[in-house]
Amino acid sequence: MSTMLETPLDPEALEAAVAQGVFDAYREAGYVETGNSGEETVDKSALHEAVHRVLREGAVVKTPKERSEVALTKGELTKRVFPNAPGAHDEWDELDLVRRGVWEELVKDTWNPTNPNFSGPVQRLVGDRDDKLLLIRTRTTIDGTPGQDCVYLTASEELIFSDFVGPLKDSVRKAAERLAKNAAMVSVRNKQLAQKASREVDSGMRAAASLAKSTLELMSGSTGPSNGSGESS
Repeated sequence: MSTMLETPLDPEALEAAVAQGVFDAYREAGYVETGNSGEETVDKSALHEAVHRVLREGAVVKTPKERSEVALTKGELTKRVFPNAPGAHDEWDELDLVRRGVWEELVKDTWNPTNPNFSGPVQRLVGDRDDKLLLIRTRTTIDGTPGQDCVYLTASEELIFSDFVGPLKDSVRKAAERLAKNAAMVSVRNKQLAQKASREVDSGMRAAASLAKSTLELMSGSTGPSNGSGESS
């Protein structure tokens, strides 16, 4: 039986109702803390811990073949983090506008902390707790549907370099190509600036490469081979 609202709420009331529904979902899942004054607030760290726990217990991929079977989509991850929330049991058609809005917000709140960059909160937890594992987000075929956003943990060298390092290298290459094309545009439109534009591309690429190398060495604790003078070669 449908539970759609008979009388639509105005935008402000709908927003308030969704916000309250989201907070109620956090409270029921145990992701709310109570301050000394008795005021309840969302505990994001508890949410991040829950996301990490779900991934660690059910989304560790060991081989490329396992990826489509084990990796979790946005919706599946949210179902496991908020198992009692409206929408967690595939009853979308039965939800009213408020509960649909609540589910959509919960999906965003659950997915955003899985930012795979080094500063991502769940990625940090993985690094602190799980030797060799890396959190990876990619797109793959899930249940026969291609191009699904998904997240998983892995220590597989093949997966780390294909799904994590590879896309980052592609983004760097595209940025370099964009820089070169824009510099070429400057050169074509103003011949007098051609040499300076070329120098800017060269210096920019050298600076980016140097920064990447030094950042890698700093964060990993490694240095390049010594050239015999006490300096890295």
